[in-house]
Amino acid sequence: MSKPTLDSFGNMVEGTFTTRTVRGTIQPVTGEEAIAYQEGGRNTGVVKIYSSERLAARTQEGTEAIGYVNQGGFWYEITDELVFGNLPKITHWKYIACKVPAAQVPKGLQ
Repeated sequence: MSKPTLDSFGNMVEGTFTTRTVRGTIQPVTGEEAIAYQEGGRNTGVVKIYSSERLAARTQEGTEAIGYVNQGGFWYEITDELVFGNLPKITHWKYIACKVPAAQVPKGLQ
């Protein structure tokens, strides 16, 4: 999703949505890992994502998009992109994502 913008009257205009399918895995964050993430202190819906492709994350500099993934009927916003080099012969990226409460899911994703 592209980031929301403001119109000439100062009203928020939702960004546009594009979808794609990527290969990857979504895993729960352990309690020990959650302590290291700001989101982990207040959210039990924190997950790790390992992806075969680079995804948009809120913390990427210069990004004009916000990344979301759907797993098990729930939406997760990608909040952080992490360096992951344990498998040097396999290209992949690691992300942290937080569950989006149903009332806060962007209209285009509902």
